[in-house]
Amino acid sequence: MLLLIDTKAYILRSLLDDLLFYVLFFSINRQGTVRKRVIFILFFLPITFLVELYSDISDVIPILSGYYILKVKKEKDYLLLNDLLFCTFIIFCVTTLSSTIMVQILPHNRIVGLTGIFIQLFVEIIVISVIIFFYKKNKFHTVAEKYGSATIACLLIYLLLVISLISYAAHYYNAYDHFVFGIMIFLIIQTVFVVFLFLKILTRQKAKYKAQIEKQELENLKKYTESLEKQQQQLSKFRHDYKNLLLSFKEIAKSDYSVVLTEQIEMLESYSDKYLDKGEFDYKALYNIHNDFIKSLLIAKLHQAKKLDVICHFECQKPLYDVMIPIFDCVRILGILLDNAIEAASECDNRSLNLMVYQDDSQIEFIIKNTYKKLNISIERLQKRGISTKKNHSGLGLDTIQEFNQKYPNIFIQYQQEDGFFSAQLILLK
Repeated sequence: MLLLIDTKAYILRSLLDDLLFYVLFFSINRQGTVRKRVIFILFFLPITFLVELYSDISDVIPILSGYYILKVKKEKDYLLLNDLLFCTFIIFCVTTLSSTIMVQILPHNRIVGLTGIFIQLFVEIIVISVIIFFYKKNKFHTVAEKYGSATIACLLIYLLLVISLISYAAHYYNAYDHFVFGIMIFLIIQTVFVVFLFLKILTRQKAKYKAQIEKQELENLKKYTESLEKQQQQLSKFRHDYKNLLLSFKEIAKSDYSVVLTEQIEMLESYSDKYLDKGEFDYKALYNIHNDFIKSLLIAKLHQAKKLDVICHFECQKPLYDVMIPIFDCVRILGILLDNAIEAASECDNRSLNLMVYQDDSQIEFIIKNTYKKLNISIERLQKRGISTKKNHSGLGLDTIQEFNQKYPNIFIQYQQEDGFFSAQLILLK
């Protein structure tokens, strides 16, 4: 069977196929500022379309241009690269599928006009809409963000290179309609092969990620133990010398020499400040946290805050053992909230951070309050992807938390600005 496409119809299909790539990409990835995204579309969409009319390498243009325009400068971004490669692969699969359907339903030796092209585009739009729906519903972006790596990018590049070579051969010999079934079969085989490798790599990365968490936990618990030992040594030394100081006070008091007594009291106060530093965070306040992962995270973050001279207050009156969502997701949420709180507090003159953990029979509540510099950005805007108050930052933190909020029905997260404090409230329903 031979399919001929009208020139105008072919040009229209090429343009709309390129446009569908951008629709798909910006539906699953919103990195970069609005200005960068507009430049990416308005400048490189026409270039991709023009190159596609005369060359088979046009798919490279949106991948390279999108990566270098949207990524943070001087940083590798495998999430962005993998999304660009994934969208290119999906568009090729969808166009191949629609072409296979057109080969079956169109009459033999007929020139395909605008009607046939619109039918093909309708099929592509339906398939892409379904893909976007399932991608968002199943939170695949969270998986891609968590496990994206150079290895996954290499697998996608390999798949695209093989497919491009076959497609080039089909066009070179003017036998695309004969190749289309073979391409579909080969595409399925290669996709299954790549998915198998992906799952194998994903399993290894999960094990590696868990090992890193456990290693970090051991390091944090070591810091915790060293801090307790150091505090205990200081208290022991102080108690040892304190009795001798009291004896000397008794002798001075008997002589009723008030000037010397005043000097001795001042010396005791200075000595106490040296060995019982009020700015030293008491890690013993964490004794009610019995979940090793959460305790490890809190130790690390409070230690980080201490280095930045942020005064911390922690309160947990009841023992905390388990949370109602997967522990790694809980650690990620608390980690993002604490990182934001510590950074915001460290930029203020009054550096303060309060963390309270409350629980009852129905819920666990984490409340994080910190001082911050007032900005003309609303809380709703900060929760959008790509919006951040930090320089050269992708702004994925609060947006990632929103994804977890939608993923688990028993999570509620609220933000509030009041009296110079920014507060984040995380509620986990039992």
